[in-house]
Amino acid sequence: MRSAPKAILTKTASVQPKWYRLLAVIMLAIILATGCATTPYDQALESLKTGQYETAIQALEELLVAYPDSVPILRQTGLAHYKKKDYPTAIGYFNRTLELNPDDGWTILHLGLIYEMQGDEDAVIHTYRNYLQAARKSRLRKKIEIRLSALIDRRMTRLAKLALTEEALGRYPEIEPNTVAVMYFDNSTADITFAPLRKGLANLLISDLSKVNSLKLVERTRMQKLLQEMGLADSNLVASNTASRTGRLLGASQVVKGGFTVLRDRNLRLNAIFGQTVTSEIQQTEALRGPLTELFEMEKALVFSLIEKMKISISPEEEAAIQKRPAPKFLAFLSYSQGLDLMDRGNYAAADAAFSRAIEIDPEFNPAQQSLEEVQVISQTLEMTATAPEDVQVAIETIAEAELPAMENLAIPLEVEAGPDILAELGGQVSRDFISQPEQATSLENETQVRSGGSGSDETSSPLSMGQKVVVEITWEP
Repeated sequence: MRSAPKAILTKTASVQPKWYRLLAVIMLAIILATGCATTPYDQALESLKTGQYETAIQALEELLVAYPDSVPILRQTGLAHYKKKDYPTAIGYFNRTLELNPDDGWTILHLGLIYEMQGDEDAVIHTYRNYLQAARKSRLRKKIEIRLSALIDRRMTRLAKLALTEEALGRYPEIEPNTVAVMYFDNSTADITFAPLRKGLANLLISDLSKVNSLKLVERTRMQKLLQEMGLADSNLVASNTASRTGRLLGASQVVKGGFTVLRDRNLRLNAIFGQTVTSEIQQTEALRGPLTELFEMEKALVFSLIEKMKISISPEEEAAIQKRPAPKFLAFLSYSQGLDLMDRGNYAAADAAFSRAIEIDPEFNPAQQSLEEVQVISQTLEMTATAPEDVQVAIETIAEAELPAMENLAIPLEVEAGPDILAELGGQVSRDFISQPEQATSLENETQVRSGGSGSDETSSPLSMGQKVVVEITWEP
């Protein structure tokens, strides 16, 4: 086994001082390459690893004086404060890290964990979304997707309860202009086979109206949570005044409620009403009728009729986007609608099967594929929904530590500020400060050789000074 290297300083011909910095850089690079150096940064990381957070913080903050823009040092300083549970200070260091490296997924993740511990619901949802954008190949990505889904679900339930509580006190959310809430369609069909179409048609309407840039659509899942709290989620028919109330509770300025009937001859009758949530003014579209196989064409006609009632002008690009047909086969859409209903009821296994069946019937039906992926994430979210932030923190940290960028071990730039006396200071010190020495290593002073005129004679070393060239030779002893 090889022992630690020895550094031999050789004093030779005069050169310009500008080489001193380069020499110091080369020397430090060679020493670090041997793996034998213990730098202040290494010591700080060791203190952090062994739980000596105050010691680590002191060392890291001293390093930041020299390297204030070092992303790894800033990140590790934030981590040390995070481990100490000094979350406000950790946030400061992590935010500074992200100013220098906005796509640092590891740092974004730890900010999210802090917000979880602080109970800042909006901040943690926003931060986890940013993490999913930045860390597309992380092993933690799926876990964060699942956790984010659980947090959003919990948030929507809380907001729905809050809206009803506030309503009882005579308070309503601020109405957002051009915000539209699309209610589930009323179903006047006796055959329960078609009942799921009330949700599928509503989803189609939301999708098409969202292509109008001037409109903002309320998410279907958000409306579903409110309807569940109101006890209306399974109602086939919703009164117009209830629809207006629902829209107002969602902060929507306008509400749309459609209706459909599947007739005995397998024809479909389709219509919709459009109302203002504040004034309760209501307008109705003209009823449409046609074969079930023409459902999608009829839905498009309904969308354009609503846009006309809303007195909105749309561009040719928006019109073309709306005209795009989502599925060519009615049975695929029916299975998709069944999947939405089953998912809302919490029957995720059956919903998975329904979406899969829709894809089997029509492999090009993208909404079914997206919903299948969503339900698979939700089915994994159940245990995470009730998981305490502390447990999430432990589970995620275990993997996150292994994903800390490898460059952390080379955080300090290989750069030494070389002043006029730097090489004189290195004389007799380089072995102690930069090279790990074996217990019985000979001191550098005894190993220093000065060669002059090429005679090869040994003399006592004199202090190094400006105008001298120093050659560092790294040798291994058996």
